[in-house]
Amino acid sequence: MKAGEIKTVAVIGAGTMGVGIAQSFAEAGMSVRMIDIDLQVLEQSLARVDANLRLFKEFNLLNESPSIILSRIELIPSKNMTEETTGCDFIVESVPEVMDIKRKIFGHLDPLPPEVIIASNTSSFTMDMLTENMKTPQRMVGLHYFNPAHIIPAVEIHMGKETAGDVVERTRALVIKTGKKPVIVQKTLPGFIINRLTGAMEREIDFLIDEGIVTPEDLDTAVKASYGFRLACIGPMAAEDMIGLDTAARVSGNIFRVLSNKTEPSPVLIDKVEKGELGIKSGKGWYDYAGQSQEEVTDKINRRLLKQLALFKSVED
Repeated sequence: MKAGEIKTVAVIGAGTMGVGIAQSFAEAGMSVRMIDIDLQVLEQSLARVDANLRLFKEFNLLNESPSIILSRIELIPSKNMTEETTGCDFIVESVPEVMDIKRKIFGHLDPLPPEVIIASNTSSFTMDMLTENMKTPQRMVGLHYFNPAHIIPAVEIHMGKETAGDVVERTRALVIKTGKKPVIVQKTLPGFIINRLTGAMEREIDFLIDEGIVTPEDLDTAVKASYGFRLACIGPMAAEDMIGLDTAARVSGNIFRVLSNKTEPSPVLIDKVEKGELGIKSGKGWYDYAGQSQEEVTDKINRRLLKQLALFKSVED
């Protein structure tokens, strides 16, 4: 089955990531079954998709009305993954990052016809870890979206040692059909590409904050107004070409040896977690969100990102 023949997609898990993934497939004209064990969660998720689509329309990022796109999403409260996914051409698992939960779901999906592609939105597990006990690992593929999944263009595609090559190619074509930018992870490794890069940056950020070298506010300003400003349209490798590879090599030689090499999270970060200061969802993190609901804060962020998405699409096109 070619990517163009994929008509029905199932998204298992109606959490934050599942909502955005379901929206992307529905926008691309596919019928989407959004499956979760909790009906209330499903209804809340559909309301979020509706709000997202209306915001997309405001930024002229839709080719159809929100109501038409929304009508393609079917809510299915169920624990019976085998029965509810029968007839689907492509399935995306997007449940919490817990190995046992994911493996249990894949056990339910294993009996489906072998031509059905099953993808996992795992952000840390390799496909070999997840498919250890499966009879059909050849049709399993990693499909790593980035939060918010309905806005961020990139999707990492990664594979296990038994994933078939045509599965990767069909998945890549499908991702392109949804308007996303697929990136193939050529070798199996934890964290894939972007989470490894952000992990390396997070370690150095922790060091700078812990050592009192910069405040969280000034760090954000520095990043947004320097390499963050540049990265949306000039990638790091193109930026090195612009700077000059000889300069990049000299700077790397001077800087690498003095970078942090810690293997544990920042004590300051751990302290905040222990105090329940978890960020937007708790009302306080590095910033204080008192007096604002989670939806209000998220809406402000999404509006900024949608401006950037519109520009990104105009430049890419």
